[in-house]
Amino acid sequence: MLTIKTPVEYVSQKDVIQDAGKYIKKYGAHALIIGSKTPLTVVGQSFYNGLEANGIKYHVAEFKGYPTLAAIDHYVQQAKSFDVDFIIGIGGGKVCDTAKVVGSKTVLPVVTIPTIAATCAAWAACSILYQEDGDFDTVFWNEETPRLIIADAGIIARAPSRYLCAGIVDTLAKWYETEPNLRLAGDNITLKISLSGAKIAFDILKEQGQKVIEDGKKNIITKATYDTIDAVIYLAGFVGSFTEGSRFYGGFAHPFYYGTTRLANTRHMLHGEKVALGLLVQFVLERRPVEYIVDAIKLFDAFHLALTTEDIGIDKRDTKQLDIIATSVLKDFPGFTSLGYGRTAEEIVAAIIETDRIVKQELKNETGNYKSI
Repeated sequence: MLTIKTPVEYVSQKDVIQDAGKYIKKYGAHALIIGSKTPLTVVGQSFYNGLEANGIKYHVAEFKGYPTLAAIDHYVQQAKSFDVDFIIGIGGGKVCDTAKVVGSKTVLPVVTIPTIAATCAAWAACSILYQEDGDFDTVFWNEETPRLIIADAGIIARAPSRYLCAGIVDTLAKWYETEPNLRLAGDNITLKISLSGAKIAFDILKEQGQKVIEDGKKNIITKATYDTIDAVIYLAGFVGSFTEGSRFYGGFAHPFYYGTTRLANTRHMLHGEKVALGLLVQFVLERRPVEYIVDAIKLFDAFHLALTTEDIGIDKRDTKQLDIIATSVLKDFPGFTSLGYGRTAEEIVAAIIETDRIVKQELKNETGNYKSI
């Protein structure tokens, strides 16, 4: 059965945050705002003034830590106590994921206001939940996506470039992970629809992404900036909007990310940063030509991402930690093995070690002296 879950409205515009109230008011007159400390400030007083000018009352609940079931239950109780009409999530992926589940559990509409473009969480119907310490817990499948997404290009472009770099490669992964599935289900219309969006995003980001990062450091916003932000939030979210039962059309890189969360020493890295390394390991598992892998290394390195085990906080000689990742990947996300690779923990560990060797050799060739980020 084909299921399609998309927002009702996606508004992408510089300084739109000042007019957010006029878009939001159709979803109710009383909101619970969930946001991290910095994003709650970044949106500016004009945002809150705009809510009030449009007759919207609100209560602010500060978000800290990770999206956990305990935290979500706390916000659910607040939503019920204040008798709100809808939920607003302001911040990055963890905040948006939390707000979406609170909306699901209270059966209230959700508005997301991403202040960074590091993932497609502001759009996606699913939420990634964690334990209190940052260890991956589960994927929560929300009944709906957010009703409204307000993406202010000015706010997102001014955020530290690290976030957009991570978001760009996380979006490139939508193509790299999904395209190999054509071998198994090339006649599947759902897969083809998802891949069309993934390819458009891939082409935009490969061509424009690096320039947009450099422009952002100079506070320059161009059409390419909008295209890049929309590729990360809208197009990547679009790719995941189409599902067909429990059929898995993914790859190795995202399961690799979830596996790394089992190790506390990797949790300082962003989602997309670790997905970059996961993609390179996937290419080794797929037995891609060395030239293909080297091209990907050069592309990812331009965004200053994690490309070695050391970059994410692991010594490759510590095979116990690598085995924890591999075992977790196979236990929690075995679907990718239908593609014919990574069927044992030993195979995955060997691929991680080989990826590390290839990356270091290539970067040493490029610079004469490999240096971990």
